[in-house]
Amino acid sequence: MKVLLVTGQLAQDIVRGYAKESSVETETVALKLAVAAFLTPQAIINELKNVKLAGFNMILVPGLVRGDTTEITKATEVPAFKGPRYSADLPTILDMLSDVELSTTVPACDLLREKLVEKALQEIQKTESQKEELLKKPGSMLVGDVAVGVAFPMRVLAEIVDAAFMDKDTVQQTAKRFVNVGADIIDVGMVAGESQPEKARQIVQWVKQVVDVPVSIDTLDPAEIKAAIEAGAELVLSGDAGNIEEIAAYAKNVAVVIIPTNQRQGYFPKKAQDRVKYIEEIIAKAKQLGVNRCIADLIVEPTDILESFIAFKEFAARNPHVPMFVGVSNVTELFDADSIGLNAILARLSSEVGGSILLATEKSTKAKGTVAEEVSAAKMMFLAKKRASVPKDLGIDLLFLKDKRTHEEPYDKTLEASANVVVAVDSEESATSLDAAGVFKIAIDRTDGNLVAAHYRSSDVTKPLNIVKGKTAANVYNKILALGLVSMLDHAAYLGKELAKAEVALETGKEYVQDAELFKKKEG
Repeated sequence: MKVLLVTGQLAQDIVRGYAKESSVETETVALKLAVAAFLTPQAIINELKNVKLAGFNMILVPGLVRGDTTEITKATEVPAFKGPRYSADLPTILDMLSDVELSTTVPACDLLREKLVEKALQEIQKTESQKEELLKKPGSMLVGDVAVGVAFPMRVLAEIVDAAFMDKDTVQQTAKRFVNVGADIIDVGMVAGESQPEKARQIVQWVKQVVDVPVSIDTLDPAEIKAAIEAGAELVLSGDAGNIEEIAAYAKNVAVVIIPTNQRQGYFPKKAQDRVKYIEEIIAKAKQLGVNRCIADLIVEPTDILESFIAFKEFAARNPHVPMFVGVSNVTELFDADSIGLNAILARLSSEVGGSILLATEKSTKAKGTVAEEVSAAKMMFLAKKRASVPKDLGIDLLFLKDKRTHEEPYDKTLEASANVVVAVDSEESATSLDAAGVFKIAIDRTDGNLVAAHYRSSDVTKPLNIVKGKTAANVYNKILALGLVSMLDHAAYLGKELAKAEVALETGKEYVQDAELFKKKEG
């Protein structure tokens, strides 16, 4: 296999460098245009007339080239396809040519990504399709119709924290949002120290009206537990030494998460060995009382995470037949760091100790997005364990704010030799005049996932004249331009900046405040 790599003048050295990392024989031709993204199929055809194509099995053009490469194939009689958008992905694409059917219209990196994701999801689906057989293995059980156990991917239980304080619409919207991002179980969080059985019953009913996944009740109060089970809850969080005798009578047909505490006496053993021994005693008692589907939660204590995971590991070694519930959000909610990395490493630890269910909460602002993050993390760790690999190159990842490979082309400072170089600094000029076409307030509608630009008269910002909504900054500002709602260049530049900020905030979960910095610079 010999491949001709087509690129522009500026990227030729980078392309040649990355091509050398592959075992596939390649040759790079740099066409006259400086930037590869400006190339078109016809321009490539014209340039290739002067290139000897004998001996080449394939032509790869930059993924950013517009149009269909079928034209190039017809003109050159050499199969031509779109390569990756970025030269950094060339080695991977070249080494997988036998596994990926390239496209004449879709960049190769997109095809590869889709193929890897498809393969990953197929592996997971294969396991799910073997549910009946895998449920026969020790340590597996059903929670509703969801199979739980080490043979399956870790399930994500998404808690609606303080659901007792919410109205019906908020509860149902939250439940649907969590299920839409992949939650396997919805948990109704009640208020500690209060007993509101009718409220518990009502909220469980509300949730079951709108989602088709198991529902759990998060309380130690026996009356609330009883009411929730009567309303259809399939899982109880939690049973302990203080309430197990009382709840056993009506919890025999549901799964119960057991914790190593006696909340009525304020007792919780800190040492791993003591925790394991105590929870084993409670589980044994629960089973004597007829509660047979017990799930162990050794409790992830945010002030002693290591000791907590030691307890999980020791319990799993002694009780491989009991699934485990890991409250990873106990850490995420109380840790001033971005949740995405925390959830990834906590899911890995949970997988290593044999966890079966992960707790996901989004109570604090910094924990927003945790449910989706844990869903992805659970799939990653299942695939890594199944493949006996590290959680890397799985087809599913949690790379969000940083990139796996460098796609950025380095700046060539030699360009400055023949150019007028202007250094831009913070402007000290006075504020510009208002645009006669009007002014804008930018906001985010997180419920519908829209960027919103409210357009007002320059003299009256109490009532908008127009509201332009869209999913991306480009959608919104193109519509603003089409409607003629901006007439000054500096105002247009300002709108582009603010809408781009809002789009990043919408995608990342950062809060957006117009005219404020999105990412604050860290000291030191």
